[in-house]
Amino acid sequence: MKVELFIQGKTKNPAIQKKAQARWCIRCALKNGTVESRDGVVILQNVTTKRAVLYALDQALQKFNKAAVIKIYISDDYVRAVFLNSWIGRWKNNDWHKIRLNGDIRHLDLWQQIAGKLSNHAVTFAKGDELENEVLQDMERRLNIG
Repeated sequence: MKVELFIQGKTKNPAIQKKAQARWCIRCALKNGTVESRDGVVILQNVTTKRAVLYALDQALQKFNKAAVIKIYISDDYVRAVFLNSWIGRWKNNDWHKIRLNGDIRHLDLWQQIAGKLSNHAVTFAKGDELENEVLQDMERRLNIG
């Protein structure tokens, strides 16, 4: 089964981290040619957008009950870079510590959960130029933080 997974995040008052919202959308192309979609919203208080995006990714991955070929589109540059640069593999090999800086990985609980869930699938991540996508743009419009 070929699947596209879209993750879009937004924060109201990011400087003071009041409320973060992330939206996920899964689109599956079925054998008969039709496309099915499922989506969800995550709203979290007093967290960063990155944590909301990771939480949304984790929730979306919970929807898969068998292995799939997944292309993931993530709006957050840092989260996308972690996957595109294979940092999770390095962190795992280094006992879940960064090699540089202070050694701590922020949101470690979610990174570990996501890494475990992704291991069941054949996954690719969209590069930056692929993110000018109508699905992500629609998700951005639908994010409503009040």
